[in-house]
Amino acid sequence: MIALLHSEWERLWKRKIAWIFLIAIPLIILATSKYYIGHNLVRPPGGPEHTTAENFPVMAMIEQLIVVFNVLVLVLLTLSFTEEYRSGQLRMIMLRSYSSTQLFWAKWIAFALLMALFFIIYLLFAVMAGYTFFKSSPQQILFYYDHTVPSGDMILYTLRYYGMAYATVMGTASVFIAIGVISRSSTAAIGLGMGYLLCSLAFPLIYEMSNRVLGLGLPAVLKYLSLTEIQFSGIAVMLSNAKALQSLHLGLWMICILVVYAAFFMAIARLIFTKSDRWI
Repeated sequence: MIALLHSEWERLWKRKIAWIFLIAIPLIILATSKYYIGHNLVRPPGGPEHTTAENFPVMAMIEQLIVVFNVLVLVLLTLSFTEEYRSGQLRMIMLRSYSSTQLFWAKWIAFALLMALFFIIYLLFAVMAGYTFFKSSPQQILFYYDHTVPSGDMILYTLRYYGMAYATVMGTASVFIAIGVISRSSTAAIGLGMGYLLCSLAFPLIYEMSNRVLGLGLPAVLKYLSLTEIQFSGIAVMLSNAKALQSLHLGLWMICILVVYAAFFMAIARLIFTKSDRWI
């Protein structure tokens, strides 16, 4: 199994998209820094949208998580699952006496490790850019917080934010893997994946508008059925210490949503991937 995992790790690094993203991380951070420098001109200190050296890593993740990381995940998984199957590469691996279940989990673990590495590198560059381009502040004002946070506590908050962002990416990846194993071509997998992302982005807007216009009176928490909504505002809500939000147990709700997504779509993906007649 270790040899298979090592093989999958090497195969991921043979993908140009992995190297392109790795090289692009400093450029993405630089572009994000430039955006927030301009943003600070219209957002003076005193609000959670004002960027400081200490909160820039979180702001940089908020800005790029939904589009950059989700699209990267979609492309990587499509190349790893759909294209390798269609090109016959997986059949060659199966001839080495590895089971389809071992192959499935080796691919998943290698992908999870690669994404963890990208998150760590992204965080390191964001920290360096934060102290290079922004002024330091002893107190941070965060979204959904009742009080300011000392810079020392901001380190733990940042690590927790990145950890939850990584969890949401893994939840989204489970959907993309299910799409990848049922798709008949890489083009179809990319198209269906992009369609899922657009639907996930549109759902909270349509839900809230319908709820308000039609007066349905449905709970607002249901908008977090969308994984992109959890990425957009849910992570900050989960990490909030605001008393008004803590009583709603929104964090527990969103964690349950993530678990259900991951368990349901991974089960489907594994079931289809490990069908014996799939390799004939």
